[in-house]
Amino acid sequence: MDTTDYPIIIEDLNKEYGKVKALKGISFQVKKGEVFGFLGPNGAGKSTTLNILTGLLQPTDGESYIFNEKSKKLSKTTKHKMGVVFETNNLYKRLTGRENLNFFADLYNVDSSKVEELLAFFDLTKAGDRQVKNYSKGMRQRLLIARALLNDPQLLILDEPTSGLDPQSVEMIHRAVEDFSSQGNTVLLSTHFMEEADRLCDRIAFINE
Repeated sequence: MDTTDYPIIIEDLNKEYGKVKALKGISFQVKKGEVFGFLGPNGAGKSTTLNILTGLLQPTDGESYIFNEKSKKLSKTTKHKMGVVFETNNLYKRLTGRENLNFFADLYNVDSSKVEELLAFFDLTKAGDRQVKNYSKGMRQRLLIARALLNDPQLLILDEPTSGLDPQSVEMIHRAVEDFSSQGNTVLLSTHFMEEADRLCDRIAFINE
């Protein structure tokens, strides 16, 4: 297998918490340029898999790779090719939406015009000068995805990005994924919504128990 065609490779991944087996030898690959859906009920192991893949959690056994680098030792170069949105909201709530994006734009040496472009795309321009603590759940999630797109990544990893959101926010996020994918980029989308997977995904994998 030519690994350059597969930005994500997961091989026989296991994770145990004492006697609890969260992952039992899962394997899959995500092709370059596709939207890959990772489906399963809550507690099936989707978030555990993504945490291992992005290097936040160590597996009990097995390996995972991003752009041919082991997840355990991802370089800064590889991390800059990724945009990640986890299920947990980790915005700076006392900063405004614009300040949140500008802070990360400075870290990535991204021009402020990109911030304004993303605020407009996600219909957050008017709310850009309000503190994030005053945002609705949908607005916060849109801002998280805007932040993940700031550095023009080649790979987007989304952990249940539309769970519990209003229809307007869901539609904006779906359009963002479609737009990102149309440029030849790769998406790994964790979800438990079949309708979402049917709309967005080229291939899907199911995980349960």
